[in-house]
Amino acid sequence: MKFILFFIALIYPVLSVANTAEISVIKRSADAYILTPAYATNIGLLNTAKGIVLIDPMPGENQLEALDALVKSIFAKPVSYILNTHAHSDHSGGNAYFIAAGAELMQSTAALADFDSVTVKSHTANDVIFWHKPGNTIFVGDIYTTNWHPTFYAGGVAGFVAAVDAILNVGDEHSLIVPGHGAPSDKQQLKRFRQNTLQWVAQVKVLSEQGQTVSEIKDHAEIQRILRKFNPENNADFIPQPAVERFIERTLTVIEKGI
Repeated sequence: MKFILFFIALIYPVLSVANTAEISVIKRSADAYILTPAYATNIGLLNTAKGIVLIDPMPGENQLEALDALVKSIFAKPVSYILNTHAHSDHSGGNAYFIAAGAELMQSTAALADFDSVTVKSHTANDVIFWHKPGNTIFVGDIYTTNWHPTFYAGGVAGFVAAVDAILNVGDEHSLIVPGHGAPSDKQQLKRFRQNTLQWVAQVKVLSEQGQTVSEIKDHAEIQRILRKFNPENNADFIPQPAVERFIERTLTVIEKGI
């Protein structure tokens, strides 16, 4: 992980990286940080004129106090607002802790001038993309991850493509994209992720129409080749085999529904 973060710093020279306890810290600017706990959900920490904003504050149940302390060590003030890219517990599970400490869960960014947001349907029925304009950083939740396969089950292929287009239409070519999980990325890598996803769906469809079973599809050379494209970090334990089969099954469900 330390090597990965060092590599990120080389790609994005405006970033600086440090590790505090088990939460890795990437400094995008004086007012914009990306925090990544061992739990692996990327958390946005932004200082605004309205107060401190946390995006997806879930470092793991046992690290909420550590996250709170880290925020205060960076900005010397508590969290004022919470934003969620979606409602899944690995992104929203820390909400209650910070709300109890006085933070407000925002349903809209209308009152936060530093942000623009777009709501789409891809990973869930309500995925929200947040663009922090001063830091030119886009938080996209699980529409896009760089350490796992795509999970476009709520919106299907059409929803996924529309969601990626929405991300590409925000910011500019220098925007940093913060996935729900995995290393920060950019728009060129996101375009490759979209292409790989569409190739995956097409190949699963072809093999299924040929009468191959889920197990046979899983072991097909082209499927394995495409799957490796979702592992840019080259993690040895990228996706367990049962999870690959589940990915194929859920892809087939999307294909059968025609979405």
